Amino acid sequence: MINRLMLRLPIIQAPMAGGVVTPKMIAEVNKAGGLGSLPLGYLSIADAQKAIKQTQLVTSTPFAANIFISSKNNTYSATQLAQMLAHINDYRKKLDLPLKTDIEPLIEADADEMVDMAVAEGVSIISFTFGTLSHQKIVALKQKNVFVMGTATSVREGLQLEKLGCDAVIAQGYEAGGHRGGGFIEHQPGGLVGTMALVPQMVDALKIPVIAAGGMMNGKGVVAALALGAEAVQMGTGFLTCLESNASDLHKQAILAGEETSSVITPVFTGKDVRAMNNDFITDTEAKFTKEAILPYPLQHQLTKELRTKAVKSGAINYASFWSGQGNRLSRLLSVAEFMRQLEHEMAETLSLLAASNYVTPSRK
Repeated sequence: MINRLMLRLPIIQAPMAGGVVTPKMIAEVNKAGGLGSLPLGYLSIADAQKAIKQTQLVTSTPFAANIFISSKNNTYSATQLAQMLAHINDYRKKLDLPLKTDIEPLIEADADEMVDMAVAEGVSIISFTFGTLSHQKIVALKQKNVFVMGTATSVREGLQLEKLGCDAVIAQGYEAGGHRGGGFIEHQPGGLVGTMALVPQMVDALKIPVIAAGGMMNGKGVVAALALGAEAVQMGTGFLTCLESNASDLHKQAILAGEETSSVITPVFTGKDVRAMNNDFITDTEAKFTKEAILPYPLQHQLTKELRTKAVKSGAINYASFWSGQGNRLSRLLSVAEFMRQLEHEMAETLSLLAASNYVTPSRK
């Protein structure tokens, strides 16, 4: 996989939708020998096309484009909507936002159309999450020499992605920040398995490459993932605090000051499970609503989006949605170029220490 993607380092920058990934970030990751990823989630076809063109202006090296698979379950009751509207309006009052009486619809771009546009624009690496592309679509992409990666949170999901024809599977561990990418097998919730347990089991079960995601923040973590059998790692939170990240200063500060227990997995912001920094909005909403009472994605996302944006602008961090993994203590504020250099140095140092250790493999009797 590394050879096919022409990577010098087995490091993929995670596609983090919502505006935090910049063309400059992707370009710097590519320049350092890794693989940058452009998130197309939440975007219209036209806006996604514009984002691809802007990224191509600053890097001539291939980058991945990440696709959201459209949601299929948008059912909710009038009572459910009324109760959640009332709850969100209580918070809107605190931030001097006008009260809402309904939810603006979000027309999700068709995944196949988004993929077709990206490939027509010259994208040769596609990753997807929240579901799966069809077998026919993946076969058609591979016939065009497009490298296809799906996201899985359990071995069973990984096997399904392999059966569909994916070239590689991103194994998303429990530690990973942002949205959970699994749950696409009917009647089976996504897995909440730690990266160290998930990766070797997926490597043993699959014949295609596995990419480890979740918890890797330094070179030691990269080496550990490779030792478990992964061919590369996908890192998100580590790049959020880089200078090229478009995350707000408050978001970066929250990650840098956070601890390994600072984040939780919750559906209250978007209707999908997402790992974010814990705050009053999360604890209050979860105390008042069961998971089933939360509006489904993307309705909950649409309902809370303006509130979350205003919270950041107002410095009201207890109402803001700050995505983050569990490796906060290892986060650092520096440029992407320096971050990649440090990762490479730490990988080499870790491998050197292991090679020079006095450890002797116990003999088997």
